[in-house]
Amino acid sequence: MTQLILQQQIERLLTVVEKPSRYIGGETNETVKPDATVRVALSYPDAYEIGISNQALQILYGLINDRTEAAAERVYCPWPDMADAMRLQQVPLFTLETWRPVRDVDLFGITLQAELTYSNVLELIDLAGIPIRSEDRTDRDPIVLAGGPSASNPMPLAHFIDAFFMGEAEEGLSSIIEILDTVKGREERLDRLAELPFLYIPARGERPVERAVFANFSIDMAPTKPVVPYASAIFSRASVEVMRGCTRGCRFCHAGTWYRPVRERPVEDVVKAGLEQLNCTGYDELSLTSLATSDWSGVARAVTEIKAAKPELHLSLPSNRVDTGPVALAVAANSRQRSITLAPEAATQRMRDIICKTITDEMIEKAIKSAFAAGYTSLKLYFMIGLPMETFAEVQGIVDLGFKAREIGRRQFGEGGKFTVHVSASNFVPKPHTPFQWDGMAAPEQLRVKQEYLRRTLKGRQLKLSLHDVRTSMLEGAIGRGDAITGDVLEAAWRAGARFDAWTEHHREDAWQAAFTAAGRDLEVEATRERDPLDPLPWDHVRSGVTKEFLLDEWWQSRAERPTGDCRWDGCSDCGACVGPVRNRLVEA
Repeated sequence: MTQLILQQQIERLLTVVEKPSRYIGGETNETVKPDATVRVALSYPDAYEIGISNQALQILYGLINDRTEAAAERVYCPWPDMADAMRLQQVPLFTLETWRPVRDVDLFGITLQAELTYSNVLELIDLAGIPIRSEDRTDRDPIVLAGGPSASNPMPLAHFIDAFFMGEAEEGLSSIIEILDTVKGREERLDRLAELPFLYIPARGERPVERAVFANFSIDMAPTKPVVPYASAIFSRASVEVMRGCTRGCRFCHAGTWYRPVRERPVEDVVKAGLEQLNCTGYDELSLTSLATSDWSGVARAVTEIKAAKPELHLSLPSNRVDTGPVALAVAANSRQRSITLAPEAATQRMRDIICKTITDEMIEKAIKSAFAAGYTSLKLYFMIGLPMETFAEVQGIVDLGFKAREIGRRQFGEGGKFTVHVSASNFVPKPHTPFQWDGMAAPEQLRVKQEYLRRTLKGRQLKLSLHDVRTSMLEGAIGRGDAITGDVLEAAWRAGARFDAWTEHHREDAWQAAFTAAGRDLEVEATRERDPLDPLPWDHVRSGVTKEFLLDEWWQSRAERPTGDCRWDGCSDCGACVGPVRNRLVEA
């Protein structure tokens, strides 16, 4: 098929699909490099509006196009209407920048941010015309590489991915591009890639793989001209990553382990980068991103300097700790904002000690009072249910704290005041490389009973409740700690129609249940089963930097209901993440 014929076919498809703007490309700040010797397709395995907002993919796009001779183009998972039309008309998956077939690139890179996108990974590979299983590919096919936080357990996708990148791309991406540029032939390329310590090549057998860490975290690797979407996106704003890593030590948090240690960027670099992004995108909002932005040493000064330069700017500070200080910072950053989010995660002190969320009832109450006193009229409180060692008291605590927040709001705004307390309760899902990796999920009937209790009791004026679908949470739990057999399940479910599993309207529970049964497994058992700390884990060959001994010690500390201090202020806890040049790097406030 010639390029002209392909373009004509794509144009015809765009007239019959729901949102053609998802597929046209041509956005502001996109990059086209026609003379590149290495071609890369970067994909987020979800809809355009989700993927275009992903900061990791923007970083990779800029790294390749601005700092190497290679060309990076983008592709997102076609919505079912487009995917079905492409199959019917035999149109292969194509990149947005040039509408060229993905199969013609050298490297097909897929970011793994969540387990519920795994069926879309197979969808992308199949739509590209690439054999689903890596063992069936030839020199005609690109190297399929996956990275991102969920790649830390590669085994559920090991049948389908040629290479897994462990860790932070800034540290090793150029080495991969160099190999692709100088080595020809699929097997020869895989042999050379297998020599890189941060790559896991399933076809070359299991060996210890070390997570790559971008030690100096310099600002020159950050994207300067992010692509601005035509279509609606979940986040339409400029963003600068101010800090990477978190040592708060929440025992449920995968990112808190995977991205250690803490590395901060200087205030002057962040301010300059943020203002440059605003000027080249036209956005009226800037987000200072990290796992815990209020912990960044330079946050107060940065807010002051950015607001001095652009007083009307909407400045977003996501992922703030529950305290009065972050509330005051949020007010300073955007006085027009009327919504604020606090994440206690657990409503009782006992459970917060178990999960190592080092905040108190007093801190939570003061933060709520500060939020309403500052004029916020929408307060969002995030919790989890189904946590290890949870009792009814923890569920009742969510109800009590919700009503307590409403009481504080009524004291501020009056009995009939126009404000909302929005309580969100997600279902705990254990993740690899965390102290809770040995724990199982709560049984689905237990989660549903707890959800029903929250629905029945946490209602009334000025109260809202949001709950997560138990079915998709159980699937996430079954896949996330899975092994190679889970990959067989994944393929069977996808062939039976599973895709876009995170979207309720597309979730195919029947396909997944049948796939687990065919593999001799049970979805619920896989999600809820506890692991013996002495038994090997499917992801043991992946070295996150944090030792398994530390994780096990933290698991025992959770059983003793004892929190562990943050090493930035309370001394080293010997987690193993700091080695040589890789260590906490804090800046002056």
